[in-house]
Amino acid sequence: MSQYRVHTPEPRSRLSQALAQVMNETRQRQLEAEKEGLPALEHLIRVAEGHSGQSHHLRRLLLGLYNGYRWPFEMQRLRGLDPDLQEGALAVIQMATYSGHEIHTFIEGGDALLKRFWEIEEGNDE
Repeated sequence: MSQYRVHTPEPRSRLSQALAQVMNETRQRQLEAEKEGLPALEHLIRVAEGHSGQSHHLRRLLLGLYNGYRWPFEMQRLRGLDPDLQEGALAVIQMATYSGHEIHTFIEGGDALLKRFWEIEEGNDE
């Protein structure tokens, strides 16, 4: 007979259970943020490609998410947006916060797009 005995493992510790729950909740938050944020990001990009004041504010938002050190986002810019764009901006901010991914990785050709926005905004006198 072997000296090793087989047994049912002890139930997870409370700490392990709590950690698993936090990880699951975090993943759910990520999925929900992406569900709302991806369509909003598409819409914001379309508007940001325009020539209006709202386009300018949205480029600054997206650049702030892309490189906040170089393009800090001034919160009062949200006031210059229509309500649907405000909601979209907040959804994109939430997605960027919870996803763990850089904003440009959500966009096909995102690095090039944001570099183009960068060039546009560097040309502005503001």
